[in-house]
Amino acid sequence: MDNIIQETFTKLKELGNLFQSQRQIQLLVLAAYLMLWLFTSGSLSTTIWVGVGVGVGWMIGRGSGSE
Repeated sequence: MDNIIQETFTKLKELGNLFQSQRQIQLLVLAAYLMLWLFTSGSLSTTIWVGVGVGVGWMIGRGSGSE
């Protein structure tokens, strides 16, 4: 059982590293999130504001990591 948990965490860590290093994957995940938000909320204007907020937060997060 411990071996399965260890393998799972190793795979998740590899996936996290891949996500952090690949900008295309980040943009794809962001687009999928916004599409899901649009379909569940039904409001295009709310989806745009959420996209702006996520984008600003993402830029701030990336800026603080480069220091």
